[in-house]
Amino acid sequence: MPLTNKEQTLIEDNLNAEYLCVRKYEQYAAMASDQNLKQVFTDLANREVQHVNTLKGILSQNGVNSQNIFESYNKPQGDLSNMQNNLGITDAQLLNDALSTEKHVSSSYNTAVLESVDPNIRKQLQHIQQEEQNHAEILFKEMQSRGWYSVK
Repeated sequence: MPLTNKEQTLIEDNLNAEYLCVRKYEQYAAMASDQNLKQVFTDLANREVQHVNTLKGILSQNGVNSQNIFESYNKPQGDLSNMQNNLGITDAQLLNDALSTEKHVSSSYNTAVLESVDPNIRKQLQHIQQEEQNHAEILFKEMQSRGWYSVK
């Protein structure tokens, strides 16, 4: 079953979000001062690359050649944690922004899941959405363990 116009648009929108997540997490891994957070952001970036590949695969299998402005960029090189002081950004702010991003991305997948006609595509999108929710949980736990997210 070919993609509907709506499915294609939703998948392309989510692909944009995934590319932004990859870029953001790679940048945050370079900028974080805490070594554990550097690894958390690196792991999340790698997982988001898998989502990019899944979405590109869906588009490709349906004859859509997706050209994305976010696809190529210069990946951050080395430790950029010294930039935090110059920019006035803390590890807490990096985590908070990442968590907000995951909330947004998960919500975007919710719409895509609910508006997909093809059950196979819906299942793939549901799987990615669940992984995005897992990413949010990882970030939440990192914040909570450091006292940066109170649930009171």
